[in-house]
Amino acid sequence: MKIKLGRLVFRPMPGLSIVTLICVAILISLGTWQYKRLHWKTDLLVQIEQAANAAPLTNLAQADAILKSGKPLNFRRIELSGRFVIPSANGGQPFHLMRSDGKRYYWRLYQPYQVGADMVYVATYDFDDTRKASPPAFIVGQKPVIGYVRMVQPGNKFTPKSTAETNRWFTFNGAPEQLDWSKAVAGSSIGTTYFVDQVVAAKSAENLPVRIPEITNNHLDYMLTWYSFVLILLMIYLLLHKRSGRLYLERK
Repeated sequence: MKIKLGRLVFRPMPGLSIVTLICVAILISLGTWQYKRLHWKTDLLVQIEQAANAAPLTNLAQADAILKSGKPLNFRRIELSGRFVIPSANGGQPFHLMRSDGKRYYWRLYQPYQVGADMVYVATYDFDDTRKASPPAFIVGQKPVIGYVRMVQPGNKFTPKSTAETNRWFTFNGAPEQLDWSKAVAGSSIGTTYFVDQVVAAKSAENLPVRIPEITNNHLDYMLTWYSFVLILLMIYLLLHKRSGRLYLERK
């Protein structure tokens, strides 16, 4: 097959052309997917910024409504008035969940907290491994809670196995087949989709600094990379045809 555009003559190689078309289609689809992800991530970051700067929540029903709507809830400031409840399971003790701040690993107390008819877990005190056998005293009774709503993050295949017998948890509700945190208080159901990260020394949620999760948005770079591969592939395709005498200018 010969294609003529004025003086330009092009005789495509059938096999190479088919392979190139397939590769171009794949690269364009990947670039377009990254373009869509770019718009999604940009909108999400705007929503997270707005949520983090929004007025603090004052009850769990508000948090549940936001969660149900699909809007960002993570790191939303919250101020609650309720009481800490002693679990009927886990030996009446708070759950010890291992956390990391990027510099060290430490244990954190997770306690059931009741606001009206609703219950949620509150992360209170932290302590290092040397105090695992004698952790800080947990909070009891009617106490206000000020802090941030945090979404529960699931573990992965590299996460150590939690053991209910030793109260060693490496993910939130990490072994429900042994002890389901949602049923730790008899006769009640405790939400396990999110928890409240308490700032013990805080005086009011309004005065808490705004915290925004670090979410990378590299989709523009990825999109440009895939599209640039399309241009590079087409240039190589045309260069191979030129070198083989299949792309040339006719003489006058």
